[in-house]
Amino acid sequence: MRKLFTILGLIASALAVILAVLPLYNFAFFVAIVAFIFGLFAFLNAKKENKPKHTIQLIFLLTIIALALATYKTITNKAEVGNTEQLELREEESLENSIEELDEELEDIEIDDLDDIDEDLSIDEDLDIDDIEFSEE
Repeated sequence: MRKLFTILGLIASALAVILAVLPLYNFAFFVAIVAFIFGLFAFLNAKKENKPKHTIQLIFLLTIIALALATYKTITNKAEVGNTEQLELREEESLENSIEELDEELEDIEIDDLDDIDEDLSIDEDLDIDDIEFSEE
């Protein structure tokens, strides 16, 4: 059991250090807590069995390094807001362009085309409901 917790603790602490360096440093906190828990279980089992604790100390050291890096990046990271005026201008230009395209398309449609469509869709007024036969399935 001690070896399992030691291996899992080493993997989790190494992953926490890697995540602390990457832009996903927020996830390093969760992985570091998991590594700390595995290290704590491994330490308690090693203490009970009177086994060496050097590897377990490495787990705690890596976990502390990961927490320190992630905390540092959390404190020093600034959320910068870009120039919103340019975005607003682009949005207005896009809206104007789409309105112009719609106007051009409406101008292209001729009224004769609409009459042809209306004739195709016309309903036969002489049709009586009694003349319609329904098939029974």
